[in-house]
Amino acid sequence: MCIANTCINLEFWPLHFKTATTVIIPKPNKESYNTLKSFQSIVLLNTTEKLIEKVISNYLQFHMTLNRFLDPNQFSGIRQYSTIDAGLYFIHLICTGWTKQCHTSIIAFDIAQFFPFLNYTFLSICFKKVGLNSNIIKFFDSYHSNHLTTYTWNGFSSPLFNTNVGVDQGTVLSPIISAIYLVLIIKIFKKRIKNLKEKITTNILSFVNDSLLISQEKSYNLFSSFLLYRYNIMSKILLDSGLVMEYSKSKMFYFTRFQHSLNPSIDLISASSPILTPKPIW
Repeated sequence: MCIANTCINLEFWPLHFKTATTVIIPKPNKESYNTLKSFQSIVLLNTTEKLIEKVISNYLQFHMTLNRFLDPNQFSGIRQYSTIDAGLYFIHLICTGWTKQCHTSIIAFDIAQFFPFLNYTFLSICFKKVGLNSNIIKFFDSYHSNHLTTYTWNGFSSPLFNTNVGVDQGTVLSPIISAIYLVLIIKIFKKRIKNLKEKITTNILSFVNDSLLISQEKSYNLFSSFLLYRYNIMSKILLDSGLVMEYSKSKMFYFTRFQHSLNPSIDLISASSPILTPKPIW
């Protein structure tokens, strides 16, 4: 605790903790290993560094929960939220719609390379918005700068490379940092949806790099078009924050209790190909 407090008060992260070893591991059961996506990286960190980061992570979790800065629908990277909580909320949402004779339409989307592409400038803005003081913000400026790593694979070790981008996935700080990064995106999305002043509401469930956009209405065609428009809005917000959707992984699902109902298209590309282009319409 004393070391963590000292680092924050001095707004400094020791250079000794900024050098890591990154081990490249092939993902199992891939048809081809000709692309980077076929591999995953595991960052090996100093043990003392992990302990200090654990203390800072606990502080951030407590601060964010106490002040209710996090969105209630963020179900990953946050303590006291579990897969069971997400499942129960999701089932409740669908069943509530059924009591109103409404279908539930969902678009599931994935953020491409979420952790490696986190933008530090946007992250600093997020820290300010959630009420962190200047000492902590400047500490993280130091924490995220001048990082070096060596890559190892099958006995080969590379020279040291500068890695001043993104957040190391798997560190104890990455879950809460990603939650803080996403909470501002969610708030911006909800504000823009509210400004549309339309009767159809859209819920969002966030699981870090995976999320769901959910709408409910009695007509498939009506709420599907509204939901696709909101999908486009979220895509634009992500682009502005330094992230991008992995459009090929986006999928649409329908939940209905009516038998012999129409079977609408779940092909997002054929349903709305302009929305899934690399430069979303705005």
